[in-house]
Amino acid sequence: MKKLVSLLLICCVAFAVAGCRHKKESPYNRTDDKQDYERLLNTHVFAACQNIMKPYALYSLATLNKRPTEKDPYYKITFVNGPCKGKVLFTKDVILKTEPLEGGAVTKGTVVLRNYWNPSNPYDKEKTDRWHKAVVSSTARMDKGIIDLEFPRDKNDFMPAREGAYLHNVRFITQPEIKDVRTFLF
Repeated sequence: MKKLVSLLLICCVAFAVAGCRHKKESPYNRTDDKQDYERLLNTHVFAACQNIMKPYALYSLATLNKRPTEKDPYYKITFVNGPCKGKVLFTKDVILKTEPLEGGAVTKGTVVLRNYWNPSNPYDKEKTDRWHKAVVSSTARMDKGIIDLEFPRDKNDFMPAREGAYLHNVRFITQPEIKDVRTFLF
């Protein structure tokens, strides 16, 4: 009986020691700033917070609560950051999917989404609260990590504001497909 109790006690201690050992982290579960930044942007949608349905609308990250139906054509969203943080809104002006511009082929006239803050730190999660639509005006400086963008204000704005942005602050709009708002008279 003593041997059985001591054997049982040894087994319990062995299991306790084995359970307390520090588990090695799997190399596949590593995370870094770029992955966290992309995960943040890919798990939310971009919704117009100010100047809704205008070419110069301000977009912020939002959680998609309800998709449109045949009876109700509006998305129901809740903003997670930006000037409208916490606000629930019914809107049609939602960008569902974006992709990083880095390494992608981009042409003049492509409509993209640009981070308003344009931080030099590539993956600054603190500055993801304000975005604007822009049109690519030149790709000449892409080898330096900068792309030139135009910010038209309406369909008749042929001399829009122009600015250079770091490539890591610009995203392709993949869903829905968006065209340049301006109507050129050629």
